[in-house]
Amino acid sequence: MTLELQPATEADARRSAEIEGAAYASNAFNEILFPGPHPPDALDGRAKGLIAELHNDVTTRWSKVIDTDLPEDEQMIAFAKWHIQAEPLKPSPLRDFGPGSNAEACELLFGGAKQQRLRFWGDKPHVYLSLLYTDPKYQGRGAGGMLVRHVVDEARKLGMIACLQSSPAGHELYKKCGFHDIDCLFTDLSKWGATETHRIWTMMCDPSQIP
Repeated sequence: MTLELQPATEADARRSAEIEGAAYASNAFNEILFPGPHPPDALDGRAKGLIAELHNDVTTRWSKVIDTDLPEDEQMIAFAKWHIQAEPLKPSPLRDFGPGSNAEACELLFGGAKQQRLRFWGDKPHVYLSLLYTDPKYQGRGAGGMLVRHVVDEARKLGMIACLQSSPAGHELYKKCGFHDIDCLFTDLSKWGATETHRIWTMMCDPSQIP
């Protein structure tokens, strides 16, 4: 096993979409947020959306971890999307989550998370980790931690704080990498049959405080 951290490019977008789908497949809230039916080209559509953001949003950065022992077309095992936010955040519409999504539930959950980010960091320069996922077949090997630490290192170079919003699945990893809780967003999705309250932790890290 040889893991390497590398910049990701738009050529990695399709593989990123595949990993995202696999990583969130077991999430209990998926059937509420993205109940389907999904078109056959859903992954291609997601990849195109990621590429469009990379081209249109100057704050966007991509990173990946590859395993050089795997076949070349399977080497990418983890992906992160992060943003260098040097200017104040401005309110903007949520992205279109596409066919098969529950627009009302997505607006409630992701719109609430967006408001949290604006409230805590809207007027502060920061580096924001917006996406991080690892192929479930390769979880537990350190790829996620490599990506988180890279984002923290980039924030340190820029003299900025690092911020993110975490699901329960990533919460412990982020704490191990130096992040601490600022708040927790609770979203009631019981209208669509959820038996638990959805939680997103608002977290930050001051790289200058990490040895």
